[in-house]
Amino acid sequence: MFLRYPLARYLAAILFGAAACGALAQPYPSRPIRFVNGSAPGSVMDVVTRQVADKLAAALQQLVIVENHPSAGGIAALDAVKKSAPDGYTLSMVHSVQMSGGPSLFASLPYDPVQDFSFIGILFRGPQVLVVRPSLPIRSLEELIAAARANPGQLRYSSPGNGTPTHLYMEQLKFAARVDIQHIPYKGPAATMAVMSGEVDVLLEGVAPMLPQIRAGKLRPLAITGTRRLAVLPDTPTLAELGWKGFDAVWVGVVAPRGLPAPIVNRLNRELAAVMESADIRASFEQVGRVISTGTPEAMAATIRQEVPHWREIVQQARIVTN
Repeated sequence: MFLRYPLARYLAAILFGAAACGALAQPYPSRPIRFVNGSAPGSVMDVVTRQVADKLAAALQQLVIVENHPSAGGIAALDAVKKSAPDGYTLSMVHSVQMSGGPSLFASLPYDPVQDFSFIGILFRGPQVLVVRPSLPIRSLEELIAAARANPGQLRYSSPGNGTPTHLYMEQLKFAARVDIQHIPYKGPAATMAVMSGEVDVLLEGVAPMLPQIRAGKLRPLAITGTRRLAVLPDTPTLAELGWKGFDAVWVGVVAPRGLPAPIVNRLNRELAAVMESADIRASFEQVGRVISTGTPEAMAATIRQEVPHWREIVQQARIVTN
């Protein structure tokens, strides 16, 4: 009843305004954070996201919840991030092909990877290892290329599906070496089983999931991507060492919705860098061949812009079509 009086309405407005300002002035983070993951539970990206989320939660003293939105190219997860408020409570772990290759792989994305996100920073790089089935009488990349040139289309390589890093990197290698190796897409881990069983001859996949099979003698490594040899595969040369330049390791980083305030971007960048440099994360990652490589938000944005035309050329050359 008293709200009909101007002074009472004025005082009520002040009280409501003060309450709103108090809510906005709460220190970040004041509630749980969502880490939206575009991969299936149990996948490499899912496991890595959960490792990082657990450490970030401890650093921020706030719950960090991992949500899985699996879909081709991680599109569902990134679409959810794009549509979220730019308040620092929705993040996503992404990889290089997902961000830089997406515009070429998919005719109609519901977002622009370059324009629609705030970039927190690259966290680490995951080299890939080129392996062959042990029964194949090939022990070097040079021998593999020679065999492929002598028998066009006879050798076959597997991948976890069209548009995956495995697929794109192998097509890049075929393009560079001017060889014809037939692509046989599988679903997820079936690609590894295919080369171990002899259904296919070659696979280029992340070092982490390949290490147990390599150490057991079920796969033979020929080369790795990235800029340096790995302690876990000291006798396996990089593609660059063998004369094949431009085969960088797959990088993994974090994005948020576009318009995230700079103080929150910088806070998350600092906290995530500290997480990656922690002794247990570093040891865990190095044991499976991952390379800690944290960077600035600006560097991540620049990397994506530089890589988009690179992957466009590979996708067009290989005539890659995704569903």
